[in-house]
Amino acid sequence: MLAITDYFCPHEECKCYGIRGAGNLVKAGTYTCKVSKERKQMLKCSVCGMRFSETQSTIFAGSHYSSQTINSIIVCTAEGNGVRATARILNLSKDRVNYIVLRAGMHAEMMLSNLLHSLHLNECQMDELWSFVNKKKRST
Repeated sequence: MLAITDYFCPHEECKCYGIRGAGNLVKAGTYTCKVSKERKQMLKCSVCGMRFSETQSTIFAGSHYSSQTINSIIVCTAEGNGVRATARILNLSKDRVNYIVLRAGMHAEMMLSNLLHSLHLNECQMDELWSFVNKKKRST
């Protein structure tokens, strides 16, 4: 578990929404996932009163697999293994591996779209693009 100051209230109408370390969160008990048997911390916002899990807004939220299994799936596929190979390595169904990979991709897309907007760039390095253009240019 991260430090309590690393979390923020996920309730969009709360005045502390999205603000880390605002001092509005307190621990509000724990629960055990029925399938993975992992203990999860519950947090409560003292401003709006909303209770939420430490895994809310992550790829681990609502999953029946342990965070270790989900991490293993992502690592295997990031290393270049296909869905079927990852399923064989981790002894899972290919449909479940595919579901988790797609869910992780959607989560990454959502996070990047929220974090990387309104960027004012003064300089952009495009070495790879330039080498591709140069190579195409020479061959014609």
